[in-house]
Amino acid sequence: MVRGKEKSNASLRRDPSWKYSVQVDIGGAEKTYVYLKCNFCDKVVKGGVTRMKEHLSGSHKNVAPCANVPDKVKEEICAYMKKSITAKHLQHEQFDDRVKHGSYYGSESGKGSSSTIHSRGARGPMDQYMVNPGEDRGQTQMMPAAGTREGRRQNAIPFNVATSTAYFNMLRSVGLYGRGLKAPSMYELRTWILKEELHNTEQSIEEIKRTWSETGVTIMSDGWSDMKSRSLINILVNNPYGTVFLRSVEASDEVKNADFLFNLLDGVVEEIGEQLVVQVVTDNASAYKAAGHMLMEKRKHLYWTPCAAHCIDLILEKLGDLPQHKNALSKAKKITKFIYNHSWVLSLMRKFSKKEIIRPATTRFATSYLTLQSILDVRQPLEAMFTSTQWLNSAWGKKPEGKEVRRHILNNKFWATVTYAILSTRPLVQVLRLVDAEKKPAMGFIYNAMDEAKELIAHNLGGEEASYREIWDIIDARWEVQLHRHLHAAAYYLNPQFQYSERKSSNPEVKLGLYHCMERLIPDLAVRKIADLQLVLFRNREGFFGLHAAKSTITKRSPVEWWIQFGDSTPELQSFAVRVLGLTCSSSGCERNWSTYSQVQTKRRNRLSTLRMNSLVYIMHNKRLRDRRLRNKGLKDDEDPLVCEDVASDNEWFIDDETDLPLSDLQLEDLSVDVLRGEADQGGASTSATPHTSTSSAAQQANKGKRKVGNIEDDEDLTFIDTIGEEDSLEDPFSDGI
Repeated sequence: MVRGKEKSNASLRRDPSWKYSVQVDIGGAEKTYVYLKCNFCDKVVKGGVTRMKEHLSGSHKNVAPCANVPDKVKEEICAYMKKSITAKHLQHEQFDDRVKHGSYYGSESGKGSSSTIHSRGARGPMDQYMVNPGEDRGQTQMMPAAGTREGRRQNAIPFNVATSTAYFNMLRSVGLYGRGLKAPSMYELRTWILKEELHNTEQSIEEIKRTWSETGVTIMSDGWSDMKSRSLINILVNNPYGTVFLRSVEASDEVKNADFLFNLLDGVVEEIGEQLVVQVVTDNASAYKAAGHMLMEKRKHLYWTPCAAHCIDLILEKLGDLPQHKNALSKAKKITKFIYNHSWVLSLMRKFSKKEIIRPATTRFATSYLTLQSILDVRQPLEAMFTSTQWLNSAWGKKPEGKEVRRHILNNKFWATVTYAILSTRPLVQVLRLVDAEKKPAMGFIYNAMDEAKELIAHNLGGEEASYREIWDIIDARWEVQLHRHLHAAAYYLNPQFQYSERKSSNPEVKLGLYHCMERLIPDLAVRKIADLQLVLFRNREGFFGLHAAKSTITKRSPVEWWIQFGDSTPELQSFAVRVLGLTCSSSGCERNWSTYSQVQTKRRNRLSTLRMNSLVYIMHNKRLRDRRLRNKGLKDDEDPLVCEDVASDNEWFIDDETDLPLSDLQLEDLSVDVLRGEADQGGASTSATPHTSTSSAAQQANKGKRKVGNIEDDEDLTFIDTIGEEDSLEDPFSDGI
């Protein structure tokens, strides 16, 4: 293994100074420094291969010259340095030329010539609107008012950049500095700036880590495969104060059986501290399930629970196989595919409905039923559209596929199946919305939510057992057998919203779950007895629990906040309640950040050192988690946490998988990102289409060579800043030294 690494490094060391020096390691057990020793004078040179070239060439720059170097070697090194300097200057010129054209330097009418040098840097495009005190004011245009179209029109950047907070922070920083700011080089970005950003990320995470001892934590894990077929496993840590990304583990070379997953999860528990971990949440795959049971056997004071969002999505998938549901979904998909794949029809639909009918959600089957609800909401506008003279006189109204869609829209039986599918699934979608929202911990609510969902489904379908029994059986097969855990029942008991409710459940499994959790999560017998006695005070509303403030804020505070505020008279029970009620029910936080690893480890970045790549993933992932946490805090009550802003390019609601025909230019235009944004250009082709919605191999070929980086499309114009050097060395490619 070591020999292979040495061979790989040797193949990349093309600099001639490597031939005349040897690598030496100096240091102790804690830290080792790598230096180079000259073969001619045995001098140990600190500073890498650049410093060794200066030593051998006798440049007297940064290091003493070698007294014993042969003239032939000296000439070889000098020639190589001269050649490198020429290449570097050419690279500078090419980069400056691209900046010049991309920034509109020297644009029309010759304003703002880039050749004029000022005390704070070269004149640029903003000088068109600035007045220099030493110039004739009569010949210079005044800067237009802030926010005017004229003052902003030349900043030609991708649209999605403006959705990034980093974009606004960058502009503020540049504006505060003023003219003449020198942009950081690639070397600076990937060395000391990256280290500082990593340090800042760790500091912000440390604030969350300090709360772990109070609330306990949930370890979340989820495996996936990226577009390069690499098998990756995300590890995150959650508590009521936020989610922290720990690492992504590449497991392409591993057999992902129960033993491997157990060792992985057990190592994470050991790293976090067993006394802090209350539960481990994974998906419901058989290997994870077996690993979870092995973990509970070894670690006696934590729980493994399956992801609630995953289980509910599987319930919705199973319900989708019922004849009534399948009929409604298949016809609804035909309608949306027809509408969204033809620009004229899409324009007409928007004119009548005033809204979009596809509602992309965080899970596949939630998308299906949210879209069904959306279609039902615009039933009357759709019927009016397909009976209008505009439709009847159009070319599409005379084509077979147009006639078929019209038949579905005007068929009452179709709407009856849609209504049935919605009535039998809407309560479950509401539960999915609860466990996926992340606005407050869902552990204290899921037990009651599932019971209410079943009762509401029965009520929606008429209340007769024959009408809802099949659906209940599908739900029970997942909830009772796979999802339901003692933690859910204990959290239900400890939640004051249900403990003090007149409709409180008297099912014995609630108390059974409570005492099972107390035995497992309170290992000290004496503390457990005290907590058990304190349950009486909680149940009877005595002490702090009987205060008017405690009674009046039960529904206004989250259960965790309520216990922290009013549980002081029962500290042992308070600690237990906070650790249980602060738990999440799903690992959806892992799934929403699948793409981070792929964005960092791209074809252009495949030579990033492992340490640098892991640092980038760590920074990007935790930044997204922080942004989402802040966004969730400001989420309004009428905003749906299940609905996504974007839709996947292979979404089954507007992509016809059965056809693989070449697409015409007009059809490709229809598939711009504006299809789901509601801002499509009604008059003609869109010039800013992005590869969100390609429909077939032809569309995929059209988007070949592009990928998404965050919210910014990475096209060929980013080649320079995205390219990493051959050795990913610590040398600055734009430094004066070689």
